Amino acid sequence: MKVFPDSGDALTYAIFVLLPVMSGALLVWLARCSRRAGSRKKGHMVAGANLLVFVLTASTVMVAMESYYRFCCDTTDSFALTRTSQCWMQRHWKLNSSGFRDSLTAYPAPRTPGQRRITFIGDSFTAGYGIANVEDRFANRIRSGGEAEVQVMAKLGFDTGDEIKLVQALVAQHYQLDEVVLVYNLNDLSDIDPDWQAVDRRINSTNSPGFLVEHSFLFNTYYYHLKARFEPDIANYYQSVRKAYDGPVWEEQQQRLKSLRSLVETNGGHLLVVTFPFLQHLGPDYEFRSVHVKLYKFWQEQGVPHLDLLGLFEARRHQSLTVNSHDAHPNANAHALATEAIDDFLSKNVRREHHS
Repeated sequence: MKVFPDSGDALTYAIFVLLPVMSGALLVWLARCSRRAGSRKKGHMVAGANLLVFVLTASTVMVAMESYYRFCCDTTDSFALTRTSQCWMQRHWKLNSSGFRDSLTAYPAPRTPGQRRITFIGDSFTAGYGIANVEDRFANRIRSGGEAEVQVMAKLGFDTGDEIKLVQALVAQHYQLDEVVLVYNLNDLSDIDPDWQAVDRRINSTNSPGFLVEHSFLFNTYYYHLKARFEPDIANYYQSVRKAYDGPVWEEQQQRLKSLRSLVETNGGHLLVVTFPFLQHLGPDYEFRSVHVKLYKFWQEQGVPHLDLLGLFEARRHQSLTVNSHDAHPNANAHALATEAIDDFLSKNVRREHHS
């Protein structure tokens, strides 16, 4: 990992280190001068010393925090905005030759004779964003505990439109579909939500936050944590997702999901669906409950096996389920809980007959 990818980073860290050194040196110099100074000057020197003590203390704390976030902090935030998240990605996000995060080096197109193939498709929840060890995510746990050929085709930010294009590309590459598990996240319709598209453009067109925020890991972290909390476009993100299920966006999303099912099944596959809730909102007032009901009814009408993990996680909402207070992705504990439920779901719904 490069903690000093450019001169701006190196300069910023050098300033953090030099501040306590310089203020400490000045404090020593002032103490020596005060011994030779007259009583009339000592009042000014005491005031100067107090100021230097404050600067020394504050700068020492800041360099310690800067060093922590730059060298030691190994975690993520929900929207991957911070420098610490980018460093986490450099450390832990390794792609195989097929372009997906996994410990398997590649995903061959032909199936292994005599084995079921389970292909998980999804977004950051499925890819295991925030999970440092890829073997701790639910798909890899399922692979290690069974005999099926498990492949995980998931990428950060994937929506239903991306997943349809993915399956189309797999078919064009003569990839043999078998059991295809769509891991659905409630925000998978964001790419067709005009309100969210406008928000996304505003977020991405924001001017540079300034040199210090760009090059200081400390200031960068707190800037984006505050932005995520108080910036209306980001803070209201989940409310905009909920509203999207009450109008024409949901109608269009249903058609896309039907298209995905048809695409899978006309090319020899069998579609199953697993739905994750928004873990940070769980509780008696969970505002997305009606969305889960709509999804349940939709998949039931389509005859598609569907596992909703809302009940599982609601029963365990007092446990630690998210990566951290700034990242609402499922943590290793949540993945472990999901593994057992998904594995049981697959054992009941995967087709029994083998074909090659």
